[in-house]
Amino acid sequence: MSQLRYFPIFLDLTKFRVLVVGGGRIGSKRALKISKYCNNVTVYSLEFSQELQESKINLIKGDAKNIDENFLKNYDIIFVATNDQLVNKEICLKAIKQGKLCNNPTDTDISQFIMPIFYSDEDVEIAVTTYGKSSLVSKMILDKIISNILDDTTIRTAIEIMYDIKNYLKKKINDPSIRYRLYHEIFNDNDFEIFIKDNKIIEAKKRAEEIINEYSRK
Repeated sequence: MSQLRYFPIFLDLTKFRVLVVGGGRIGSKRALKISKYCNNVTVYSLEFSQELQESKINLIKGDAKNIDENFLKNYDIIFVATNDQLVNKEICLKAIKQGKLCNNPTDTDISQFIMPIFYSDEDVEIAVTTYGKSSLVSKMILDKIISNILDDTTIRTAIEIMYDIKNYLKKKINDPSIRYRLYHEIFNDNDFEIFIKDNKIIEAKKRAEEIINEYSRK
């Protein structure tokens, strides 16, 4: 099996400094979306969209061709989104040389990470990518996941109950390896599964407690 290139991971961006080079349609979309997760976002461009001008995002007016390594030192993550592919590539290479993470949507060969199509709410976050082949297909896949899986109310019920069980186990069982085993045993229990499907939250929690108490009595 060949080595996989991209490792899927969700990052807390609150303490990162993010630079988006390019204030057009793509750059604006990137910056506005990222600003929902990070307060330190800067857009560097000769022109800025109306949306960017009306936002609280830091805006620096300048020609992307003039960005040098000293300027890039001020940021941790860089997105390039100008209309000049050569400029995008040069900026990414400068950033990578300094150990920065850089995303270039027009050249996946030098991109160190992918910004996927994603959905998020208070319970679930799902990201999909086709590795730059087609964002439209990625969105189609995501839409199918949402309509076929997330619209199933038992999913939300399962998330809520399993979270409560996890916390209950932490209070009752000190050994993490035993907690892990019991957590899986509860989830795969036939009676517990039926209660979840029938949205019987109280009964599901009681069944989980039974399994935990059975172990405690041993």
